[in-house]
Amino acid sequence: MANLPYPPLIIAVAAIAILIFLPRVRRIVFVLLRIAFTIAVAGIAVFALALLINNETIYEQPGIEARAVRFLTVDQAATSEKGLGSAACRWPGEQRAPAAQPSPKPGEEGDVYPELMQRGYPGLPRQRLFEVAERTVNSLGGWKVVNADPRRAVLECIYSSRILGWQDQVRITVTPRNEIEICSRADPARSGSASWLRYFPGDLGANAAHIKQFYETLEPQMDQVYKEEQERENAKKPGGAR
Repeated sequence: MANLPYPPLIIAVAAIAILIFLPRVRRIVFVLLRIAFTIAVAGIAVFALALLINNETIYEQPGIEARAVRFLTVDQAATSEKGLGSAACRWPGEQRAPAAQPSPKPGEEGDVYPELMQRGYPGLPRQRLFEVAERTVNSLGGWKVVNADPRRAVLECIYSSRILGWQDQVRITVTPRNEIEICSRADPARSGSASWLRYFPGDLGANAAHIKQFYETLEPQMDQVYKEEQERENAKKPGGAR
């Protein structure tokens, strides 16, 4: 007896026959395809709009695939010395940090996100840097400082999105080495709420965007601070400005 055709071929032939000879089934299938296409287009539009609002892009390092996966599956971001996407957003008082993204092994080029590289500002008193960081947060729309601890040089903030009102938690720490660590994550309560958001694991790049926005706003302020410090030092030198 001759061997039967490969099972997938049989299924394909049967499906085509059903579509040809059963008009009602064909109409149902086409309706479902149109619905699926509409949902896919809407999803792509929402994703693109979110990237635009968050001032993020999928074309920068480490590339389209890694960024798309991260933005759709991870709802946190944290700075690190190398800007690793796998760095976990750790929150004091919690037993464990939220899970970081499934990504290449730490240190691999495919896991580096430039906006997540931790930045340092040497040569300034730690308290001065903390004050500049707090002033920066207060200048940002949608940001609010909910707890400022000058002794530990820690700012705990809430970011509320302007359109959907989603809230993210941001923790900014000035380290003894005058580096600014930032940890940003979606509100943990979101996953346990009745909202449809609990079914969506990603943040569409929002938390990485918070870090990027803070650093970009901080930089010109730090340039001004360093300029003032230099002028102060010059004034102390013999023959300097008085």
